[in-house]
Amino acid sequence: MVQPTRRRDADLLQPTLFLLSDILALETAFLLTYLVRFRTGWMATPLGVPPFAGYLYTSFVTLLIFAGIFYAQGLYDPVRRKSLEEDVAGLVRSVILGSLVVLAMAFFVRRMSYSRTFFVLFFSLTLFFLFCGRVFMRGLLRRYLRRGVGVVRVLLIGDSTMKERLLDTFHSLPGLGIVVVGAIAEDGDEPGIGPELVGAHELPVLGTLDQLEELVAAHEVDSVLLTLRFERLTLVTEIAERLGPFHVDVQFVPDMQRIHASRMRLKEIAGVPFISVRQGGLSGMDRIVKRTLDMVAAALGLVLTLPLMLVLALLVRLSSPGPILYRQERLGRDHRTFQMLKFRTMRTDAERSSGPVITVAGDLRRTRMGSFLRRFSLDELPQLWNVLRGDMSLVGPRPERMHFAEKFHREIPRYLERHRVRSGLTGWAQVHGLRGNTPVELRTVYDLHYVEHWSLGLDLRILLRTVLHVLRGNNAY
Repeated sequence: MVQPTRRRDADLLQPTLFLLSDILALETAFLLTYLVRFRTGWMATPLGVPPFAGYLYTSFVTLLIFAGIFYAQGLYDPVRRKSLEEDVAGLVRSVILGSLVVLAMAFFVRRMSYSRTFFVLFFSLTLFFLFCGRVFMRGLLRRYLRRGVGVVRVLLIGDSTMKERLLDTFHSLPGLGIVVVGAIAEDGDEPGIGPELVGAHELPVLGTLDQLEELVAAHEVDSVLLTLRFERLTLVTEIAERLGPFHVDVQFVPDMQRIHASRMRLKEIAGVPFISVRQGGLSGMDRIVKRTLDMVAAALGLVLTLPLMLVLALLVRLSSPGPILYRQERLGRDHRTFQMLKFRTMRTDAERSSGPVITVAGDLRRTRMGSFLRRFSLDELPQLWNVLRGDMSLVGPRPERMHFAEKFHREIPRYLERHRVRSGLTGWAQVHGLRGNTPVELRTVYDLHYVEHWSLGLDLRILLRTVLHVLRGNNAY
């Protein structure tokens, strides 16, 4: 009989490092704030210097509050599940929430009067030290993972289309700390000699399903990933039961490409689980939040950029004959068309002989001023009016002309699902360098990811990254 494995605690390293980092950051920020506020003489202390012991006690209580909030917000979840941007966004939310809780408690403590200036300075320093600590610990964790410390050893079972996608992901993101030890043949036949070729990856075939327990124990497997085709789903319960005595995770990776979905959601109604493989778009409240952001930001953007747009309009008029603004029919949300506005960047007869064509690098149809405008996306500024009108959003899939949308719909599965949300000035595909004459299939994958993963935080991340991409002028022609 195969002896059950002992848990290797592969995920214990990261939360330990992060917890120690947060404790050090919080205590350093608290003690440094006390020193700056009361001991340096830089700030007036009309009520005298409060005793250090009282503030030291408060620091311990504050530490417990913040640590509890960080835990509840998932800031100690495995780092392989989130990016640094997501981590920082979570820190900001948690520090704001923790600050409100600490201030509320300080208000009700009558035995000691706390300096409001102290707390403002403390919360600012806390955020700075926490950020530095997270960045340092992530780098340290990557060094440990490269040495094989704390990695998660994974065994693959199944041959669905997700198998290659998983291997591509693990290979391209070494910071995940996931090592695939090999695969198991689903059927009872002996595997062939040599590794299995999955896409561009060579994967060792360790044995058959009959040898599952022996192989899990021999290779010290932490997690078994089931990349099974839907017709083989009966194996999920069988494998889970057989691995019951073993301290390993068993996870099923649905064959998303077979059902043309990129995300599944688990809901529960009165204890009954529902797995959603496709939804109709943003919820009612999501649409209200997104539209509010669009209206406020577009109105502010129009006011702030009005002097610049007047100058650009004059330059467009002087640089070449023709109208200042270019109006073009584009396909928007729910497959409705609208007139998209841009500063004119091409000759007025640009498509007279060729018909609708996609702009490419070095396009000779552009005017001299048009090349400059396109390089820094300044030709898109009038679309703030489209956003204010409700034709577009600040963030969303870029709108296409009807001619191209119909062509892409015939060639690319799920292409029209991009139109479940408003088209955007910028999007998830664009901030990943997919602008201009880049593969439409790949842009569609990124657009669908955005549609199915929308959040206010994602919109803000995209807007921040857009600024960097605009300044660099990547793929803008």
